[in-house]
Amino acid sequence: MEDSSGNTWSSASGQHPPGTVLLDDVTASQSRTILQPVPSSDPNDPLNWSRLRKNVNFGLACFYTFVIYVVIDIATVVYGQVKDELGFSFQQLNQSFAVSDAGIAVGGVFFIPFALCFGRRPIYLLSIAVLVGTTIWQARMQTLGDLYGFNLVCGLAGSVGEIICAMTIADLFFVSQRGAKTNILTIAINTGTYLSPVAAGYIAAAQGWRWIWWWSVILSGVLFLAFSIFYEETIFTPAPYPTADEPDAIDVEKADLQQVETLSPERPPIRDDIPRRSYRERLALFTRTGSSFKSVFRHTYQPFIILATFPGVAFVALVYGSLLAWLAIVLNVQATYFTLPPYNFSSSGVGLLNIPTLLGCILGGYFGGHLSDYTIKWLARRNGGLYEPEMRLWLAFPSIVITPAGYLMFGLSIAKGMPWPVPAVGLGVYGFGSTALGNITLVYLVDSYRDVIGEAYIGVTFVRNAFGVLLLLIYWRLAAYSADDDLGTPMQAMDCGSVYQNGRETA
Repeated sequence: MEDSSGNTWSSASGQHPPGTVLLDDVTASQSRTILQPVPSSDPNDPLNWSRLRKNVNFGLACFYTFVIYVVIDIATVVYGQVKDELGFSFQQLNQSFAVSDAGIAVGGVFFIPFALCFGRRPIYLLSIAVLVGTTIWQARMQTLGDLYGFNLVCGLAGSVGEIICAMTIADLFFVSQRGAKTNILTIAINTGTYLSPVAAGYIAAAQGWRWIWWWSVILSGVLFLAFSIFYEETIFTPAPYPTADEPDAIDVEKADLQQVETLSPERPPIRDDIPRRSYRERLALFTRTGSSFKSVFRHTYQPFIILATFPGVAFVALVYGSLLAWLAIVLNVQATYFTLPPYNFSSSGVGLLNIPTLLGCILGGYFGGHLSDYTIKWLARRNGGLYEPEMRLWLAFPSIVITPAGYLMFGLSIAKGMPWPVPAVGLGVYGFGSTALGNITLVYLVDSYRDVIGEAYIGVTFVRNAFGVLLLLIYWRLAAYSADDDLGTPMQAMDCGSVYQNGRETA
């Protein structure tokens, strides 16, 4: 297997698997965290950037992800208005959501290889530019072809969102920081997913449903301008300068844990003889990494090889696939059933249902992010300073129980026609569990497979969105068969509640 730089990479090399590193200096008088990966002495290495410079780039990446999820998810709150004005059925509207998921599933396969070979910046800018065009298209939508076409192109443009941001985190931050940064990224994702529909509901009520897209045009336009001026390339290719004495990366396969005292947790000194890149060079549209177009082709099929040969990647894909499939059903049930009796919610009311989910996501993000970072440091100290990515998975066990519990509470309460606070609490519980579980597994993936994180995440995203597409395509048919059955699964519970009531079709 080769990484994005063409270097051979294998999970079977050495005594320890990839991602296992010395994280804590257990021989020091006070415990000290060892920087992993070890930064170079090059001032242009993103790991050596100032905190402000890192945070500006990371903040823009989070803003980008927020806008992506705003555009993808705000449509559900205006399904009722679009249905009344343009005559689309709820089935067609839900199928358009599946079309968007299909675009997200396949888009990364084509776009991320270019980000691996020619830099993150051009893919960010291309994606945002397409996003501006598609939101204009949606604001002027008239036909069913417009509905499906917009969602497909929007899915393709948004397919790189989480993948390229995970790559940016790996470029900029150390192992001990990634949980917290992934939590911040997840907050941006969840804010776009759950809070933007609240605002969209009020905009639709005050200005009409088309204006939620015109505001999206403005938002994505501001994003494009900000990226054009401030976002720097984070992919790093060492310059061919004479080698200076600097600390070597820690080889945990050969390192003796008794020699930890010889390893410094401090940054190596920055070399003054290496020139710093100018502002124009840092904002170059393309970055040369030594890769060719042949490498681009290799990166289009390599994700599927990684998915099939590395169990850790397949595990994360299965977890993420389940979470997104459940989320797709939750959003579509929420958009359809709560506009009907006994709830009769307006667009703004449907949007407000996202608040308990967002609150749960914020708490779950802290649990799976900041608390995860503290936990791995503690576990590494107990393990002689040695950190293994699987240590993060201990905090996943509560989420495995909490997530389906909230999902069941939401679906069964709707099927039984219970008051709206009951499914709202279920949404909050589900939001906590799913966000914590998603955070933990994502950081586990980044820590375990940093050298091939782009390809690994493409495979995860493909499986994840394929799950969502398949479930949404059978959504209405499954409801018909589950309407009179015992509600033994959350899928049956929510399908039954959203399409049939007492065996009679209501939507």
